[in-house]
Amino acid sequence: MKMKHTLIYTFLLLILLVSDATQCLAQQQTSQRQRIRGPRLGVDVSGLVWQFVQPDRLSVSVYGDYEIMPAIFSVAEIGRLQVNRNEPTFNYTSKGYFGKIGADYNFLHNKLEPVARYDMIYGGLRIGAARYKHQASNIMIQNDYWGNYQRGDFSSRTMHAYWMELVAGIRVEALKNFFLGWSIRGQIMVSREKDRRLDTWMIPGFGKAENNTGLSFAYTFSYRIPLTRVPAQSPTFF
Repeated sequence: MKMKHTLIYTFLLLILLVSDATQCLAQQQTSQRQRIRGPRLGVDVSGLVWQFVQPDRLSVSVYGDYEIMPAIFSVAEIGRLQVNRNEPTFNYTSKGYFGKIGADYNFLHNKLEPVARYDMIYGGLRIGAARYKHQASNIMIQNDYWGNYQRGDFSSRTMHAYWMELVAGIRVEALKNFFLGWSIRGQIMVSREKDRRLDTWMIPGFGKAENNTGLSFAYTFSYRIPLTRVPAQSPTFF
């Protein structure tokens, strides 16, 4: 009789263990079939690198993106640029703000295992706009015949610029919900105001104003706020 009871208890225990293991496996598979969604907020630290190369230039920018559908992310970026150049013949000051909106497409959306399904190799498009002003003071005109003389100051003037931007980059999930990434941006100027009195040196978010095209680099740290979980699915296009 005792042997019979022992076998019954052992059989029930095995049923419970198998049931628990099956439930855990089902939960794991369900979790793997789901995607975490939420706004991802980050900062571009490449401006700090430029601070060492060009101490008279300070640039700060932050960005955010959101997965609106598989492989498609909406993106927005805002930032500020300040320039202070103290030359022997003039002092130049410029500062302003910029904003960018656009979208990124992740080419790895259906090519990674679940453990790395949030990594990205992406391409994107941005529309950029900037509002900035500049001025110059202590302007000295050098002349070997008449001698040097003070030209006077150029008062502050506010200007605007608009451009298109192509982006290519990589972003990886280094820790859960924490991402590292870098990107290359190619800019094409669409429209900008010019000051006939004084050449603009830098346009916030674009780069040197002497060219209508530009190339820049960004290195970002970001964190995704895990708000929701949605079923993983393939995109309906692309």
